[in-house]
Amino acid sequence: MLKLNTNNHNKNLTELALLYLERLLNEHHRTYKIIPPPDEVKKRGLLTFIVYIKQTGERWGVLVKDWKRSLGSDLVMRFKRVIDSLHLSSGIIIGNRISELARERAKRYGYLSLTRGEIVSYLRNRKSI
Repeated sequence: MLKLNTNNHNKNLTELALLYLERLLNEHHRTYKIIPPPDEVKKRGLLTFIVYIKQTGERWGVLVKDWKRSLGSDLVMRFKRVIDSLHLSSGIIIGNRISELARERAKRYGYLSLTRGEIVSYLRNRKSI
């Protein structure tokens, strides 16, 4: 399992994503396991980790991109191909910024798209950071 940085001011986006998922799933009384992606997918940078939810058997693919630029709709389409090929239940795309077109496309595919600001706001409201 990935270790979280205890210094709240220097959390990278993957650490924030893990903290967000932990709080969200705990609020809904779900136990989960973080699974690393297959090597061939990880090499291409199209899947950061998989969340397996024990109660439902769902497997969510999570893509975290800590880029300075916005995530685009082309990345969402490539991510969808990975989700489909691995037969995952759904997907979550997390970035510092996400273009409006990418958000619309993610929503159309039934994926959740989150920015760093949305995650920080969620965690602050729950006194997690």
